[in-house]
Formats: sequence, C-alpha cells, structure tokens
Amino acid sequence: PQSLPKRRRRFPNGVFMPSALSHTLYLMLSLLLLPPVGSLPLSLGVARSSSAFTRLFSSMPPPSPPRPKIPVTLLAGFLGSGKTTTLQHVLTSPLQSRKVGVVVNDVGSVNVDARLVKETDTVTLGSGSTADTVTLENGCVCCSLSDELVEGLAALAEGADVDHLVVELSGVADPAAVLRAFDDAVRSGHGAGERVGLSDARVATVVDACTFGEDWMSWSAAGDREGWTRDGGECDAGLKVSELLVEQVEAADVVVVNKADLATGEEVRNVVGAVKGLNGKAAVRVVEFGKVEVGDIIEERRGGEEEKKKSCCEMGTCGSKPAKASDADSHSHEHSRSGSGSNDLGSIGVTSFTYRSPRPFSMPRLLNILNSWPVPTKDVLDLSLLAAEGDRVTTSDGRGSNDNPFAKVIRSKGFCWMAPSSWSGGSGDAWRHETAMYWSHAGRQFGITTAGKWWGSLESKEQVRHFLEGRPEEYERIMREDWASDEFGDRRQELVFIGVGYDEGRIRKALDEALLDDEEMDRYRRELGNFRMTMMTQ
Repeated sequence: PQSLPKRRRRFPNGVFMPSALSHTLYLMLSLLLLPPVGSLPLSLGVARSSSAFTRLFSSMPPPSPPRPKIPVTLLAGFLGSGKTTTLQHVLTSPLQSRKVGVVVNDVGSVNVDARLVKETDTVTLGSGSTADTVTLENGCVCCSLSDELVEGLAALAEGADVDHLVVELSGVADPAAVLRAFDDAVRSGHGAGERVGLSDARVATVVDACTFGEDWMSWSAAGDREGWTRDGGECDAGLKVSELLVEQVEAADVVVVNKADLATGEEVRNVVGAVKGLNGKAAVRVVEFGKVEVGDIIEERRGGEEEKKKSCCEMGTCGSKPAKASDADSHSHEHSRSGSGSNDLGSIGVTSFTYRSPRPFSMPRLLNILNSWPVPTKDVLDLSLLAAEGDRVTTSDGRGSNDNPFAKVIRSKGFCWMAPSSWSGGSGDAWRHETAMYWSHAGRQFGITTAGKWWGSLESKEQVRHFLEGRPEEYERIMREDWASDEFGDRRQELVFIGVGYDEGRIRKALDEALLDDEEMDRYRRELGNFRMTMMTQ
C-alpha cells in the first residue's frame, strides 16, 4: 500500500482509486498472490479472482429500469364531427392532470384544428396539465406523412416531458392505415418504438349523430365535400364518404356519438345500432359538446398488443383495405350477434355472419349478383324501418324490388377469390388465380378491387415462413386461420355481412350458386396446369 501513488480518487464507499498505471500493477500483483483457479472450488475461485472488482465497484448503482412507453391515442372523425371540441374538453378537464403531447394533422389549406389546440394550451389545463403541439400539414398521415408522424411522436416523447400522446387525425384519415404504419415502424426497428407505445395505440372515433345516417347513404367522395381535402390531394379526394365512415368506426376502441342534443332519439338509436353492428368490441359513448370521459381518450389501450390482434376482426378492422392481401390481418370474422358497450339505447337487431368457401367464384355468375345488387332509395339510413318492413330498393336496371336477399345488408366486406374467365390470349385474366380481391360495400357504395397476392402464390409453406422470418406468430396465424387448403393455400371466400332482418340462408344460397361446381373445378385444375406448363416453356 505504501508504494501506491498519492494521486487517488475517492469513490462514494471510501475506496481509493489509484492512477491507471498503478491500478494495473496492483491488480496483477493481487492475481499473482492467488492460488490457481483450478485448485479451488469453482465458486470460490471466481469469488477470489473477482474480489478486487467487487471492492472497487460494489457501490455503483444498479442499471436504471427501462422507461415505460408513452401511450398513444389516435382521434379520428369527419370534419365537423367535433374532434377538436372533444380534445379541448379532455385537455381542459379538471379531472385531467397529465401533460399531453398533441400532433394535429389537417389536410386543409388552413390548419384550423392546430390553431384551436394551441389556443387551448394558453389557458390553465386541468390541474396544472399542459400540452405541447406538433402540426403536420399538406398531407395525410395515412400515406405521405406517415414517416413524419412517427418522427413527430418521437420528437415529442424525447423533447417534452409528456405522459400521453394524442394524434388528431384529419377527417379523411383511416385509423387502420395509421396503425399499420406504426406496426411497420416497430418491425423496422424505428427508435420511436422504444419510447412510444406504437403497437398499443388506442383509437377513439367521433361521429356526428345528426349526419351519420346521411353520410352512410351518401353518393359523394371526400373531394366533393368543401374543405375536406387539400388542393391536388388525389390520395384522399377519391375516397367514398360512406366507406371512410365505416372504416373509422370499425378501427375504433371507443366511438363517441357526439351532438346527441341536436339529434332526435331515433337518429341516436340508429347511430348506436349501426356502430354496434360494425364494431361489437368498441365502447360507445353518447355525448353532447364532446364531453366524453377523460379516460376514454387518454388511457392506455385495454388488452395491449395481443388483445388488439385478437379483436381486430371482431371490431371490423380486417375489412379495411390492406396494402396487399399478404400484409392484411385477414383473420376469421366471427362477429357477435349482439351489441356490446355502454349507453345501450335499445337494440335494433343489427347482426352479422361470415361466409366462407375454399372455392372460387365464377365471374359471370358473380356479376349477375353484383348487377342486381339492391341500391337503397332513401337518403338517410333508417335501421328501424329496414328491420320492420324492408326498404324499397332499386337495382342497376332500374327495377324496384324488396325480394333481393341482400336488400337488408347495410355493410359487407372481405376477401374473395375469382376464377379466370380466360387463361390465355390477349384478353386473358389468368392473374386472378394469384390475386386476392377486396370486396367492400357500405350504404350505396360498392367496390371490388385488387388486394395483392395470395400467400398461396408462393411455391411452398416454407417460402411463406422464410418471407415472414422474424415474425413466427404471424406465420402460425396464417396457417391456422387463413390456409383454406393444401392445394390452393389461402385462396378462399371470406366475406362478412352486416344488416337487420336479413335471411342468412338465402344469402348463402345465392353465393354458393356463384361458386364453381365440381366439374368446373376439374376444368380449373386442368387450365391451371396447362398455364403453368406454358409459362415454363417461355
């Protein structure tokens, strides 16, 4: 000890740290005085050889536990539904004492919502709570600004001492698309996922009780509504109002039925009945002036990631159009036949069922169904009337009919498999064998569009597993829930029908008759084999 230099540094436990060089000599001398490790019991040898480090560093504090992730809420709803009013109510509530970071996305030319939220920040928020605001303009967070949204959330999480993050989406935003962007960010290892609860984001959707029924039956697109989209916003201008409405409801954990004071009791019952039919998992709150319970907006999502995956189909989010079928959470769609949630104002009898089949549709026979699809003549959704007697509907040929089995279906959605009409030639459509089609109908709007490739278009299950490397739970889900047959993989019909007073048996019969029969399936296999041989020789 006398040979140690005088230049020493005192540690909190009173141990003196010698200079670097003398410290090295000191440790070497200590180790030379120890017997060989092999001559001692293993535990004793390790303890003796590490004793110098124990004395020097035993007072070092243990590593800090990881910081909890900041929960996120997506606040969705049409322009004029009361999103900003609802957010202002939450931020100024005396029951709210947390510091909230707010991201406002407005696609209009003037970001009015952001201005209103910033004005809220100038007053005393609840019991001393405050809000920091980030504004995202000239784009929609569903597409062009998805990366900026994640970056904005990360900036708020790191640059401000916030307890919760709220994203006020634009009126034309699809919350399910934003959730997919969050999942992509987490899978890609984005740093925001370490600090922000992207995988457990909560969705609260605000709907206007007065205009819900008209929006459901609207023919218009978002671009037809003044102030809904920015100039040149082709991404969102073509979106159908009715489909946007149902997608925002289907993605929600909480649906706020606002402006109940301005609506009739029948209008409110229609809205609640439709919402529960679309999304049996969501809590439904009927309010005035956006005065919702604070905990409905800024509480952590109930159930976490596993519950989100489990309930997304029951909530209807699987019906939201995916970027491609192989990316979609196309789980089975067994919906409850009874409503759930609070504020039950009386059941109107909105129910649902799922149609499944491992066979493709015949294109000519499916077109017969679609060409005679009933189009309601009323301008406002009226579930009570539809349940009681059936609305007067018109078909595409202009004839009226109440006898169509689909007349009382108010929403249908899902994936469908269509057989090619011709496997060769310039007018051939052999691509239908590999391509999933997305079926979406709400109110007066109906569309069938491409939704990417079937997983079954890969050569084997092993290729599917390899493609999903790092996501074994998704592979297992696909095999368990989507894989319809070993011959054709996940190619299938999986369509959800929601309505009141419909005859499920008649709907199933109509769809069954549009499927290929046994003889047509044999021809399908022969045509497929010939097509593959032709492709191999080219």
